[in-house]
Amino acid sequence: MSKAPNVSAKPTNVVELSWLLDVTESRQPVSESSPIWVREGTVLEGPPTAHPECHPYCEMGIVLEGAGTHLVEGEEAYRVPGDLFLVGPGVPHWGSIQSFPLKFITVYFLPSVLIEMGPESDGVRVLRRFTTKQSLQERLVRPTRELRAEFTATFQQLLAEFGKEGFGREIRLRTLLLDQMVTLLRWEESQGVSIGAGQLEIDWRPILKALHFLRENYTEPVYANDVARAAGMSESRLKVIFNEALGLSWVKYLQGYRIHRAAALLNESGHNVTEAALAVGFESLSHFNETFRSFMGVSPKHYILK
Repeated sequence: MSKAPNVSAKPTNVVELSWLLDVTESRQPVSESSPIWVREGTVLEGPPTAHPECHPYCEMGIVLEGAGTHLVEGEEAYRVPGDLFLVGPGVPHWGSIQSFPLKFITVYFLPSVLIEMGPESDGVRVLRRFTTKQSLQERLVRPTRELRAEFTATFQQLLAEFGKEGFGREIRLRTLLLDQMVTLLRWEESQGVSIGAGQLEIDWRPILKALHFLRENYTEPVYANDVARAAGMSESRLKVIFNEALGLSWVKYLQGYRIHRAAALLNESGHNVTEAALAVGFESLSHFNETFRSFMGVSPKHYILK
């Protein structure tokens, strides 16, 4: 198999790091009932997104046309057509465009899509490819010419499937996404690259126990000692490994899970905002409204089925 082309990343000049001060947490309409969301876009002027962003999802995207500088944390690299970008929850990123138009397809998905495959399965191995601490040179992948067409075709299939309704849509999205990841990781391994594989044994069992507890008890008041007890460790240790594994705190994960469940309820007939708030464990309507807007970018009323 052909050798991988090189991506050259470098530290961003200190005076140009001011973009990190403007990072906002972006939200996509991703939920437990629809855990994969596919977005396409064409940018004719300006940056690829209006503001620097981070988010609580995993993200995998491809540039179809155009080029520019990609910024992630304190590094930058030049991104060209065919390049893949992988990032996990909580990592700030942005960029600038030097060659217009910029056309792209991006897939956002909840970590649970992979987590639910189990602690000893390939799912955890794939998830670590997104969540492990890594350089921009590792997050930005430049496939060989032979693979570029294959990855592009699969992204386009994901986009087409996402636009469909009806039977089998979610299953097909998961199948295409996982097939894309398996192809990527197998190719990287053939190049001697195995990012995150050495950390597969690090505390995943208690993390999965904590996640199971949160999903089973999100409708009730949840406290740190409850989650720590379920995971079989101290509260301080839980805080550390949860952030290491997923890039966000268990409190943030729980808030996001509750809000996404509430959004799904509001999209069903017969549920109002108060009922949705109480159903997912919020005791204060004002707190629910504030949290919902911070996650989804709009008020809960926006999601009520008309």
